[in-house]
Amino acid sequence: MLKSVLKTLTLFIAALAGIAACVFFVFYYYGRSLPGYQYLKDYQPAMMSRLYANDLQPLKEFAKERRIFVPIDTMPPLLIKAFLVAEDKNFYSHPGVDPLGLLRAFIKNTIRGHWGANPTGASTITQQVAKNFLIGNERSLARKVKEAIMSVRLESALSKNRLLELYLNEIYLGLRSYGVGMAALTYFDKKLDDLTLSECAFLASLPKAPSNYHPLKEQKKAKERRDWVIHRLAEEAIITNSEAATAQQEPLTITSKELPMVQADYFADEVRRELGQKFGDKAIFTKGFRVLTTLDPALQGYAEKSLRLGLADYDKRHHWRGPVARINVTDSTARGPDSVWARDLGKIPAVPGMQGARLAVVLTPAQTALVVGFKNGEISALVNSPFKGVLESLSMGDVVLVAGDALFQIPEVTGGIVVMDANTGHVLALSGGYDYAISQFNCATQARRQPGSAFKPFVYLAALERGYTRDTIIDDAPVNVSLGRGMGVYSPQNITKQSNGPCPLYQGVEFSRNQMTVRLAMQIGMRAVQNIAYRFNITDYMPLQLAMALGAGGTTLTRLTAAYATIVNGGKKITPIYCHQVENWKGEIVYEPHNGDEQIIDADIAQTMTDILQGVVERGTARRLLPLAQELDIVLGGKTGSTNDYKDAWFIGFVRTKDGRTLLIGTFVGFFVPKSLGEGETGSRVALPIFESFVRDLEISKLNSK
Repeated sequence: MLKSVLKTLTLFIAALAGIAACVFFVFYYYGRSLPGYQYLKDYQPAMMSRLYANDLQPLKEFAKERRIFVPIDTMPPLLIKAFLVAEDKNFYSHPGVDPLGLLRAFIKNTIRGHWGANPTGASTITQQVAKNFLIGNERSLARKVKEAIMSVRLESALSKNRLLELYLNEIYLGLRSYGVGMAALTYFDKKLDDLTLSECAFLASLPKAPSNYHPLKEQKKAKERRDWVIHRLAEEAIITNSEAATAQQEPLTITSKELPMVQADYFADEVRRELGQKFGDKAIFTKGFRVLTTLDPALQGYAEKSLRLGLADYDKRHHWRGPVARINVTDSTARGPDSVWARDLGKIPAVPGMQGARLAVVLTPAQTALVVGFKNGEISALVNSPFKGVLESLSMGDVVLVAGDALFQIPEVTGGIVVMDANTGHVLALSGGYDYAISQFNCATQARRQPGSAFKPFVYLAALERGYTRDTIIDDAPVNVSLGRGMGVYSPQNITKQSNGPCPLYQGVEFSRNQMTVRLAMQIGMRAVQNIAYRFNITDYMPLQLAMALGAGGTTLTRLTAAYATIVNGGKKITPIYCHQVENWKGEIVYEPHNGDEQIIDADIAQTMTDILQGVVERGTARRLLPLAQELDIVLGGKTGSTNDYKDAWFIGFVRTKDGRTLLIGTFVGFFVPKSLGEGETGSRVALPIFESFVRDLEISKLNSK
């Protein structure tokens, strides 16, 4: 008997030793190559950064994963308990793996025959953290073993609360939402603290398979799963049966009402570039910044509208570039969306920059009116065209763009507009092209173009610094400067091709006289002009050549507009600012740019030039603005700019509004690859109307709001 007992005991001990050896081998074999996990102690998952306009309307999101990180100690206890009963009720008692859960899963899969494609799982929250952060999603026994080993290690290195915090902030919960904080906003437009019992239960129902419980597409399944979580809460005595019954009666309603984003893609891109330079390109997509920008949504709307109208008006003065496509129309009398021509038209992709225009096909050519059809089968008479003689030239099957009842064409020319507060440098509005869908190149901040005559005020500022006055006489007479042996003679002419003789200095700016400007630059020296250009941050490099006095160097619209702001605000240096402040995910301010009080030119000299810029409107090249100033009883000033062969057109102007603000509005028009805009297409004809349209919209909106 004793021998039998000893033999059994020996076999039992041997079996235990064998099992222990196997376990040790498995842990050693699979555990030796597992990744380090110490970084999880301080790990922060990738978080979404959000940009807001200056009135807190959402502007743009930058994210690899849409997530808002929420510390575990700020999460409502009911939400945490809902996830625990749904995902891992023994979380606070098991060592990383749940033996009882494994046993239950084994029995269920055996009884139900689920060992095939979809076996019942028994992963703990710790195992899911190990899988999501360290192991990966490979479906294999080896992965599950590694996951279990890593889970035990994590439990010894991290607190339970830290593991739960990582889990609740990392998990994907559907609708592009990662973590419970983002999911609460996406599904219910609420912060976590404001969630109801049924809403907490619904979020807790999602981790297994968010797409299976889509609240709209799979509403029945979603409600059943939510109700099961509520039932589990009652089973665990976390809520009462009465509370459970009431919550289960509530309909599953998605109340997300995210505000539409302010459309300002060029502006948002510039903010992204600025933050990338300061924090690194990756940071804005992963660090959860909250960025309050300087953008004014109303002004942005006026700016985009004015730029598009200005570019379209220029385009209308020039040639028609033909249909955007052709289709074969065999039966022009057919009607309805099932017509062959309607189906063929629907196959033609949208044209970038269409805005509100629609694709249409010519069905019936005519001398006075065309009949066109749209992809929905609708037909209409096309009676207007900004391009003379084009309607008569169109043929059946030509595919064109139609806006309202008129032929439309997307402008080939591009440009930019920037609106800036003269005292703070805050960029209130910005657009860098006709449509961001056409090109992401920002003509307001990235296009380095010749400012032409828009640079002249800075030559005259240099002269005022050297004792000249607004009434100092400068001879407006032909200038002939030898460029050296074999280089010819530099002989700039006024745009009018006329000379006016001795004139007071201010007229050189007001009437944009090239001969006066070059003669003045010769008198004061190009180094003085260069010094002004550098101080005002117009350019980083200016050779000492007389052509530079006429704006032959390169600059951007935003830099030149900021330089004008420095003049108009009394001589305090202005740098464009796009962000009021940037907060990290903890709410700490990490960036708060502002312009200082650096006086880079005497205030009296700045005021003299400001008065001269007003004279440009009252008497000079921008006098078409005078009726607007008188009509609205506002102060306007500015300077037109044109370059050789009319390749670039500018107007940089300011408005002093009745509410006490001084705004700088810079406008530029040109082709992507510089070429002539056409004879007579000057700054006053091409760029100034964009400024005029903006100011009119701005002031009329104020009158209407009173």
